Amino acid sequence: MNFRHAGWCAAVVSLAFAAAAAADTNVVVSPAGLGPWQSVVSDTNGNFVTNTDATVSWGVNPPGAPLGTGSVTLDTGTNHGDSAPQLVDQGIAGVQLAALKTLSYSTLGTLLAGPNLQGQLPYVVLTLDTNGDGLEDDSIIFEPLYQHGFRADIPDQGAPQTGVWQRWDALHGGWWSSSGTLAGAGPGVAVKTIPEILAAAPGATIVQANTVPQGALRVVIGVRNVPDHIVGSVDALSIDTGTGVTTYDFEPGTAPTEKASLVLQKVSGNVVVGGSTLSAGSKSIKLGTFIDATHGKVTITSASDAHGSYQTGLFYGGKFKTRQRGGARPVTETYLTGKVGPCGKAKGKGKNAVASAKRKRRTRHLWGDSHGNFRTVGKSSSASTRGTKWLTKDTCQGTVTTVVRGKVLVRDFATNGRHIVTAGHSFTAPPE
Repeated sequence: MNFRHAGWCAAVVSLAFAAAAAADTNVVVSPAGLGPWQSVVSDTNGNFVTNTDATVSWGVNPPGAPLGTGSVTLDTGTNHGDSAPQLVDQGIAGVQLAALKTLSYSTLGTLLAGPNLQGQLPYVVLTLDTNGDGLEDDSIIFEPLYQHGFRADIPDQGAPQTGVWQRWDALHGGWWSSSGTLAGAGPGVAVKTIPEILAAAPGATIVQANTVPQGALRVVIGVRNVPDHIVGSVDALSIDTGTGVTTYDFEPGTAPTEKASLVLQKVSGNVVVGGSTLSAGSKSIKLGTFIDATHGKVTITSASDAHGSYQTGLFYGGKFKTRQRGGARPVTETYLTGKVGPCGKAKGKGKNAVASAKRKRRTRHLWGDSHGNFRTVGKSSSASTRGTKWLTKDTCQGTVTTVVRGKVLVRDFATNGRHIVTAGHSFTAPPE
């Protein structure tokens, strides 16, 4: 054997493993900054609800969380076993199901009370496009309940328990489909593995569900009988789509208050809040506080109800203030500040007068990147997000909304008309 060559190979292999390990990351998710996640309480059809005592709560208890000191607790509330408190990941949309290398998470069952519980713990839902049109066709569900005693040829992960943290390997477990027709996957003995599902739908792609809010991956508890009361905690959710394992560490943090406060985190550059430079870490501010992100980027986390529903959006490139409008589920608005114009006719004659007037005319703009319930308000229109990266710009000719990703709903103040603007397109609302 050529030991010199063998040593060189070993060194290369070591470097390869080191590179792979370096790609693995832990990401803290809290009410101060959710990243691609939202927390929300929905009904059985995926619609946002507020008339419930179901909650999503972030805390250091129950103790013994597998990562960090905290976790997220999903609680259906009393006589609301049909509700769906959940965590929603919107960043995984567009990934092929076959690309998943890791999908695992930890749970702690706290309370299982009701007539027909069968040991439910927080479960995972993936929304799939199976025919290549980019739209939701089906969902597959991994439930811890069906990972023990149902199929002998699927790894036995143990029975669900209360009062004990348990780790679940969803990627190698059994799944059922909401339609019951995808690979014949159904609850109980009919659960199917990911390879069996891919055999029936080789090109299956994870996409955003047609729910409020949209989400490609959900960690849910509930959607059961009304009398059931189910409480379970979640932590250390790991996903690898081929670029390394990202493990989300759910922790408590500074939380915004509905219709009262927001939480900011500086992402980059220089951000000024209320006249002071925003430092690292999270900062709670009152609604209406002036924010100058002309030369920086900042995330805004807001509460969208009183039950633990939070959302995060990224904003940059402009000056703005914030407010929340609406009833039980208020919309978080960022409205542009600063001068526009002057917008009168150019004085004098000739090209020089026109050029001089153009140089003096000010515009204002703001970039947003959000999957949440946000709206940007300009002088002549507003833009409500639909999983979008977009630009709102006020000029003398009106408010221009330009969409880079996703789509927005624009309301033209002059006509009160509604316009859907999709990626690669713009809409100009003329001055009122």
